[in-house]
Amino acid sequence: MPGSSWQNLGLVLRRVARTPLAVGLFTVGALFALLTHDGIGIGVLVAAIALVAIYAAGKLRDETFIRAAIAEARERSRSSSLMDRTFRIEELDLESRLKMKAIVKLQSEIATDIAGSSVDAVAAGLGDTVEATEELVDRGMAMAQQHRELRRYLTRTDKAAIESRIQSLQAKLGAEQDPVSQAEAKASLDSKQHELEEYEAIELACARVLAQLDAIESAFSELRARLVRIKSTSIADWVAANTQLHTQLGGLSTSAANLEQSISEMLTLGNSGQ
Repeated sequence: MPGSSWQNLGLVLRRVARTPLAVGLFTVGALFALLTHDGIGIGVLVAAIALVAIYAAGKLRDETFIRAAIAEARERSRSSSLMDRTFRIEELDLESRLKMKAIVKLQSEIATDIAGSSVDAVAAGLGDTVEATEELVDRGMAMAQQHRELRRYLTRTDKAAIESRIQSLQAKLGAEQDPVSQAEAKASLDSKQHELEEYEAIELACARVLAQLDAIESAFSELRARLVRIKSTSIADWVAANTQLHTQLGGLSTSAANLEQSISEMLTLGNSGQ
């Protein structure tokens, strides 16, 4: 039995329960039990359950049925994930939303192209590449959500007002004679300068996120074009190309992970300083 036995058991039983045979047997058994209210009705229901159990036991030895059950479960999970991702994308800021929609569209096309390959070996061999693109979409989504939070701060904060306040405090500090007042002005100036540094760091982080999303989109566009060439050449060619593709996507994933971690740390420090 492919995969985890206990997991497959649940998937097979779920698929068996939805088959016309199982639904029909359960329906007949339940109707007899409800209408007769005696031992015969209960016996018919028990017999129906037993027949379904025998049918399920046979399907547990049917590799084709098991694989179909696993495929159905994966498709349900994928559909649920896509729906959740769609809702999350719509909550992003405009720039991130447009980029993520383009990335998701390209990744879907890549997966479809590979799954629909006329050469089974291509579809099987490029499975790790599909997984790599899915991981990149998830990383891109996480960064896009961070970009939304960073952009909200920039939108609510007036950089020109901060800079104007710094100039005012610098002038006040230079003109102030009282030591206590000088100390207060110096503390206020340091605070505002730190606020400006944080603002500029967030600006830079926003730009880096968008640049990383651009890099993912470009990589996916290149990948899809290369897949067309791979599938039209020999198996040896696409095996070599797939290794190169996987390495390239791995490097991009590492870069995205590092940027995501850097932004998370910056946000943590910024929140702790507030």
